[in-house]
Amino acid sequence: MEKEYVYEYLKGCLFSSLDNNTAASLILKRIVSQLDFDPFFSDIFSKNHPVYGHADSFLSCFIDNYINPSLKFLNDPFLITDMDKAVARITKAILEDEAVCIYGDYDVDGITATSFLVSFLRELKKLMKPDEYDRSIFFKLPDRIKDGYGLSTEPIDEICDSIKKNTDKSLSLLITVDLGITDTVEVSYANSKNIDVIICDHHEVPVSEGKEILPEGVAVLNPKRKGDKFPFKFLPGVGIAFNLGIALRKHLVKEGLLTSYPNLKDYLDIVCLGIIADIVPMYGDNRTLTYYGLKILNGSDRPGIKELKRICGIYFDNINESDVAWKITPKINAAGRVGNPEVAVELLTQRDPEVAYGLAQELESFNKKRHLLEDNCFNETLTMLSGKETEEKTGQLLVLEGTSWHPGVIGIVSSKLAEYLQRPVLLLTGYKDSVYIGSARSCGNIDIYALLKNYERFFLKFGGHKMACGLTLEKGESLHGFIAAVKKDRPSNSSDTEIILDDTNDKKSCVPYGIPSKADYDEEITLRLLSDDKLSYIIKSMSPYGPLNEQPRFLIRNITLLDINRREFKNRKSKKNNFSNCYFTLNIEESYNDNAIKHRAMMFNRHKSTENILGFNDCNKISANKVAVDGIIFEFFNGYIKILNFI
Repeated sequence: MEKEYVYEYLKGCLFSSLDNNTAASLILKRIVSQLDFDPFFSDIFSKNHPVYGHADSFLSCFIDNYINPSLKFLNDPFLITDMDKAVARITKAILEDEAVCIYGDYDVDGITATSFLVSFLRELKKLMKPDEYDRSIFFKLPDRIKDGYGLSTEPIDEICDSIKKNTDKSLSLLITVDLGITDTVEVSYANSKNIDVIICDHHEVPVSEGKEILPEGVAVLNPKRKGDKFPFKFLPGVGIAFNLGIALRKHLVKEGLLTSYPNLKDYLDIVCLGIIADIVPMYGDNRTLTYYGLKILNGSDRPGIKELKRICGIYFDNINESDVAWKITPKINAAGRVGNPEVAVELLTQRDPEVAYGLAQELESFNKKRHLLEDNCFNETLTMLSGKETEEKTGQLLVLEGTSWHPGVIGIVSSKLAEYLQRPVLLLTGYKDSVYIGSARSCGNIDIYALLKNYERFFLKFGGHKMACGLTLEKGESLHGFIAAVKKDRPSNSSDTEIILDDTNDKKSCVPYGIPSKADYDEEITLRLLSDDKLSYIIKSMSPYGPLNEQPRFLIRNITLLDINRREFKNRKSKKNNFSNCYFTLNIEESYNDNAIKHRAMMFNRHKSTENILGFNDCNKISANKVAVDGIIFEFFNGYIKILNFI
């Protein structure tokens, strides 16, 4: 079906059902971008489609679920390939009191997926066998430094030994969450020890010569598998785990094995943390689960959630996705980055408030350590970049190598650099004796996964998605071979991309891969409209926000920046004055109106344009406290106008 038809159909529905044209226009733009992005979109126009049928019906449901999100619009989990096999195997394990272990990744997605599945299976076990004390549901998360990403043979042995020692049982079922899709050797190793494996993963499925390479598990749950009929392809690991929970409960009720059953909605406070943290597309099932998860989060009685709010300084009941992303999930993430991720799982699954308090304090200590290591790494990268004209190479890959950066913070630092420099960044650390650990972040529309996959032959481990990748390669020949291969692939008409090594600071050729998209805006408005309550209502009704459902961005022309003040982030102990450690508060008013109303604004020092507009060379030196600009592009942030760019 032609895009024109879809656009006109959506436009007709939205403008006729909403009494505000601005709201209709903003929502229309987001729904169109979501449908254009969705790989399932082209399939739904077949009149005989088994899931949705006619296109108009699908589009109508899509609109309804955007304006009024409802759990009834969630897709059927049994459409995921192998879901029936996974449910049958877990049911057998529960009925026969088998030892089951959930093995999750050490990031927030993996931590929340593990926490949900452990809590849910324990609750099911209690309902199905109320007279038995459960000692059959276990969990394990890898150590980032010792074990690395993914499933490894050594942790499998550790799990088996621990369960045997504490329960006199043998592990018979291992369920991976947010990892496992590439671990064919490790799954085979588990099978050799008579352990069945269920994979719950959302990462890209490895393909060789057009054929998928899948681990030999009892079930491999991944909507990105070829031929998978689950319509929504962008669930994070915790989303797939939650769908497994829905399917399992449905099966147990149907078979008469549950007379009363858990309310899965109560777990959405945990689920939404993982969805927001993993920065997955915020539409469809992800947005619905997050919408209800935030409601549960605000009123949650879960001791671990209460303690998380306490250490984050959150004492209000209107937490939004921004609070989760900037305050809550960094605390959880710190455990996997520089501490022990199992502490975070213990916190989220804990029912004792006193124990939860102690676990939260431990999490906070991890976060302080993370801040220190991150600042050290970041300052070193700035020193390496000082004096180099990196802004002229927008869009080209920047590779930095250090000998002592902690692997747990290079992802955060590469993300900051990618945003500030507007170019993809790969940081490599020689923290371990024999290998480099790398973390890459993209920006704009550059597919960092596709870029680096061309050089997968040099990597010991590699995985990720369009915006972020992780890799491991051996020191010596592998590193030099990687750089040489990238140099060889450089188009003849391209300019150099920097590869800066800690011990040489040499500049070598690399490949430019496109120009990131520039900041854009949705609607041009006047400053007076900011006082209109309708605008605030529209902004709130379109949440939760995230990729493909970004906060509306507005343009206002002829603005004067007033009362500019430099602020420092709290708890930052960095001695260097760099762009990451400061932000600015100010007022804005119309340039040609003597009686103009002032509005509070702020801006983070994330782009070179901030320095150019304010006319300073570092955060301490502002040349003027009144600056007239042709216009600003902005969004709303915690009651402020957050300036994103200037025109």
